[in-house]
Amino acid sequence: MSKGVRLFFMTATIVLAFTACKSKQKIASIPGGNIPATTETTTTTVPQTDPNAGVEVTRNESFKLSDGDADLLKFKYHVVVGSFKSQTNAKGLQTTLVNEGNKAFVVVNEQGMYRVLVTSYNVYSEARTKINQIKDRFADAWVLVQK
Repeated sequence: MSKGVRLFFMTATIVLAFTACKSKQKIASIPGGNIPATTETTTTTVPQTDPNAGVEVTRNESFKLSDGDADLLKFKYHVVVGSFKSQTNAKGLQTTLVNEGNKAFVVVNEQGMYRVLVTSYNVYSEARTKINQIKDRFADAWVLVQK
């Protein structure tokens, strides 16, 4: 009986081994999966240009002067160097900029955000040029347009 039991377990083990074999499972084929890899690379040199050349990147908001010269509103493009919820903080930056010789103004939008404007222009490219000049100090400077 011991030979019969051994034979039975051996047969069962062999049957299980062959039925559990992964190689008998159907393998899905991927179209184009047999294309050999290449080691050849190509590089393309792209000329460095201003990413904003010819494209106006502005934010349009309705705003009014907090105080100051109403002539500022005659210009279309305003360079914003600071934006604050607190008028005190906006006035602090304005004072610093004025003491440095700039003509900074504070405007307030409909949501109550105080924007500190360092200069204004009628031509967008002039505003972008100013932003490029001050980007080391005011990295987040942007152009505001009155709605």
